Parts: sequence; C-alpha cells; structure tokens
Amino acid sequence: MRKLYNIIFSFLLIGCVQDEEFSVPPLECNDPNLSQTITAGDLYKSSSASPKLYENDDIITAYVVSSDEGGNIYKNISFVDGDGHGFNMSVDKYDTYTFYEPGRKVYISLKNLYSQIDFGGLEIGELYNDTQIGRIPELLIDEYIKRSCDVVDEETLVKKISLADISDNYLFSLIELDNVQFKDDEIGENYYSSTNELGGATNRYLVDDKGYELIVRTSSFADFANNSLPQGSGKIRGILTRYNDDYQLFVRTEADVDMKGDRSTVNILGIGALKSRPEGEISDNVFMEGVVTMSPKDGNITDRNIVIQDETGGIVVRFNGNVASQVNEGDVLRIALNGSSLGSFADVKQVSELEFNGEIGGEKIVTKVAENAAMPNPLKVSINEIKSGDYQSILVEIEDIQFITDDVNKEITGTRTITDCSSKLGIYTRSNAAFASTKTPEGAGKIVAIASNYYDEKQLLLRNASDFDSMTKERCAEPDALFYENFEGISNTGYDVWVSLDGWENISESNGTEKWEAREYSNNKYAQISAYNTAETTMTVWLITSEINLDNSTGEVLTFQTKDGYNNGDGLEVFITSNFNGSISSATWTKLDADLASGSSTGYASSFTDSGDIDLSSYNGKIRIAFKYSGGDPSLTTTYQVDEIKILGN
Repeated sequence: MRKLYNIIFSFLLIGCVQDEEFSVPPLECNDPNLSQTITAGDLYKSSSASPKLYENDDIITAYVVSSDEGGNIYKNISFVDGDGHGFNMSVDKYDTYTFYEPGRKVYISLKNLYSQIDFGGLEIGELYNDTQIGRIPELLIDEYIKRSCDVVDEETLVKKISLADISDNYLFSLIELDNVQFKDDEIGENYYSSTNELGGATNRYLVDDKGYELIVRTSSFADFANNSLPQGSGKIRGILTRYNDDYQLFVRTEADVDMKGDRSTVNILGIGALKSRPEGEISDNVFMEGVVTMSPKDGNITDRNIVIQDETGGIVVRFNGNVASQVNEGDVLRIALNGSSLGSFADVKQVSELEFNGEIGGEKIVTKVAENAAMPNPLKVSINEIKSGDYQSILVEIEDIQFITDDVNKEITGTRTITDCSSKLGIYTRSNAAFASTKTPEGAGKIVAIASNYYDEKQLLLRNASDFDSMTKERCAEPDALFYENFEGISNTGYDVWVSLDGWENISESNGTEKWEAREYSNNKYAQISAYNTAETTMTVWLITSEINLDNSTGEVLTFQTKDGYNNGDGLEVFITSNFNGSISSATWTKLDADLASGSSTGYASSFTDSGDIDLSSYNGKIRIAFKYSGGDPSLTTTYQVDEIKILGN
C-alpha cells in the first residue's frame, strides 16, 4: 500500500504557491508541428495498474486543461486529447501555468516514459520506486511535453455534465457542473480548514437537487484556501480525479466557482443518488419517492420486499414485516429514510430496517402518495447492456430474444436462459411464484422484467406470466460451440500440477518454474496461477489454447470466466494470434478487450466474472487464445483462475 506521503504529493494534486506573483511572459514560439500517432484512449487500453515502459516513438496530441495558478494543483498537468480522453502527467516544476496554460496545444512524446492506470485514470511519467508513476525532471519536461503555438478557448474543452454523470470516463478532464451547491452543514466554513484536514487538504461536499454528492478538495496552499464557501447555488468547474472509490474535484482558481443563485432545499433524495452513498445507516432527514414496479403479490419476490423506481434509478426496499397485502404495483410511495440502512444482498442494493406502518419524529415512515399510477415505460435494452450492471432494479424490456432450445416448453421456475442468438442471460423465478408452473414459449419476442443480479451473475426477475406472453415470432438460429474448455477432463489437479491439454501450450516466458496449474474447488476444475511464494521476482507465463478453425463459421464470439484472489495489482491479459508456431516472441499478438476479475484484495471473489462477449468475427483461419500472467514475488502476486472458455459461431 502506498505511503501517505505518496498519496499526498503524487496523486492528490495538492499545491503550494510562491510568495511572488507571476504573469505569463511573452514567449517566442516555434511550433514543432508533430503528427499524432496514437490517442490517449489507445494508450489507456494498453496500460494496466503496474507501470509499463513505452518503447515506441509515438505522439499524442493534447490540450492542457489544468492550472497550478491558484496553488490547488501541485506539480501535475492534466490534458485531454482530441477525442476527449483525459490523462495526467507529474512534473518536477512549479508554476507550469506560465508555459502550459489551459487551452494550450501540446505534443506528448511517449518514448521512454511509463504509463499506468491509477484509480481508474491514465498517468504518464517517469518511474518512481519501480512501483508507480513519478515526476518528470524539470530539465526533461520540454523533451516529453512539446509546446505548440496553438491555444484554444477552454470552453471547447470543458465537459458540462451533471453529478449523476460522474464516472471514470471524465477522469483528469475539465468538467463543469451546474445547479449545485455546498451542503447545508458546510455553509459558513472556508474551503480549507486545519481542523478538517486529510493529507494537507480539506474535503467539502457539493450536492444537487437529486441528492448526488461530490467531494471538492482544497489544499492548504491554495490561494483561496481561507476564503468562505459560497452560500448560493450555481456552477463550478475543475479537474476530476478519483481516490479509491471517491471522486474528487480540484478547482484550479476561485474563478472556477460561480454560485450566486438561490439555494435549493434537498430533502427528496433521488434513488440513483441514494445508491451512490456509502453503505450504512442513513442519519439525515431525507425521503425517497417512487412508483412500486414489483410487489410480493405474485410471489416472485419475498413478502417483505418491493422494488421502487424513480427517474434516476431503482432499488429494493426491505421492510421489517410482511407487506404483501399493503403494497401493489403502481403505488407511489414516499419513504422517510432517517434511521434506515443502505446495504446490499447478493450485490443488489437495498434499503432496509423500515417499518411500513411506523413513524419517525411524529411522521409516517411510509406515505402512499397515489395508487394505480402509470408504470414507468420499460427501458429498452439488450442482453449485453443488462450484463453491464447499469440497470439494476430498473424495469426493462428486451426485444428479439428467445429461450434457449434446452429450456423451451419447460416450467419457468428456477433459472431459465434467454438468448438473442449472440448472448445469453438468466431469468430467475421462485418456486412459490404464482406463475412458476407456466411453460416457456417456443417462439421469439420480447420480455419485460426487473433487471437484477445474484452476485456477479446478471439476471432478470419476472413479475407475472404476462411479462413473457408475446413471444410468438420465428426463432433465430442459435450459434454452435466452435470451441469449449471447462477443464473438467483433467484427471489430476493440485499444487504444481500444470495444465496439460492436447494442443495447448503452458509456457514460462521468464524461464521460471511456475506455470498455470490445474486446480479444483467445490467440484469445479479450472486453471490457476499466482506468483505468491514462488521466489520469482519476474514471472510471465502464457496459457495458450489449441488451434481453433474459424474458416467455416461467421459471427464468432469468445467468452470465458475469471476469478481473482488476494489482488495486489492487475496481472492478467488476454490475447489472440493467428501465427503462433511454438515461439511466443515470433507470433503477432493482439490484446482482447475483456472484463476481468478485479478488486478481491482480502480473499477470493465469491463468484467468477464473465468476460462479456468478445467479437472475433473479423478473424479467419486458425487462431489461438492466450491468457498471459505478468507478476512477481513479492511485488505482484494476484491469484487468477480461468474457466469456461468458449467460442460460439454460426
């Protein structure tokens, strides 16, 4: 884990100012007029949580969006490229705004620099302590960050978004938020307070009228540190960063803040904002209001639970007692949240510890605002969109799908699988649902349901039989399995039992002794690897499939599953090649964009992570898929498990 020193001075962009005042001097400009050869988005895709040396002579064209003029950003410059991808570079120099001001076009020379994904954002710079991105020495800055003569208006660079839009897509970008204000309990405070300091800076909180929040972080060295927070509402702009799971906004100068409008009263909390809060007891006097989209009436949800939805999202509400006879779909409920608990069950967000007929502070906890209200229009999505996890507890509609052949004309109870003949998704129905014995239809059509999940497995929850009664269209042709390996055919498993399958290769590129092992747990076999306790300081091992012929098929899609354990860094990549002949170095490898297990730092993940559908339709002939592990003992020892490798095609 990084020391606090590095957190403060390498990532958080906290600045110090000089006593002198600076202005931008006139500078003679000789534009190098370089051509871009790679985008920041391309570099992001090829980078990982470990620093990686860039050896090609490539150029990124970008524009400066940060400024250290106000003292709140320290020895860091943030940029966006022409596609809007943000990234950050640490430099060992003060007052960079006098040379690299906002809007200045620059050319980033990547050769011999390092890149790294740090808290979701792309960092570029020198290597520090062999573990992270450090500052570029002052004498080398001009060599890597070449100044153009062009300066654009920063209005062409700023991304005007809402608090609900905040995501990794905007890291190190200049963003502007409107209709926001500082929280009520912070009015009267200064931007910075020595009594509320963490790592040399103070966190203040913005909020909008839906209850979404964002940290505004101000250094003790900012020249506006001792100024009072604005009391009104309005606009604010700055550089977006992330530390752990917390997004943070760094204002460049106080001119970035324009909050002179009337404050709004935030007491109705949008469900989306509620779900973004840290889990635990809710202690402020806020309400949520929405329409019930799923009730216990037909038995496919426990009699203590409902699903409620507003324009910002949906959530499960769990009461302390049976509410089956008191709540119907279409009821509009206003629920007082003070004293309730925000948490998760099977990775599904829920609010619990609520008495349906209870009171708090002399007021009802649950008020039925309306009955038989219009239901929200189901959001039309695809199976792959459901698998993204972005639609949890939302009423959705999926068109042009069918139950897989093996599940046709079967009772809907349990887990059944639907497909669009490209991807698959599970539908779960409780055995005591009123429609549990209804047979699945033979045709294709649409399904309306609540998007949900059971841990990592995304699924749909039906409300009643009418949710799937319009599937009468002609079925599509389901793809065949061109390749499938689940490792169940391996007879011996265990420590130092290497994966050995016909036509496969298990190669240590670093010439070590450790390789991918055949393992088994809970009657499931899989491939596993870890650098832990191997004494191999550098460990690169490839697990390469046998040849797979794609000449006689179309629309090929690769899927697989991964699980991580004791994760202390990203060490797994997946590649494809069409010219492997036994030598890794002589083959041409293309990295595949897959969802890989991550984040299980204190143990093993509870379930495998689906890779998502990886399109291989542009490939022909004989190909191989490779799983590359890059680690070292003790620097990066994450354990990975791989299973259910499958290629489907028509």
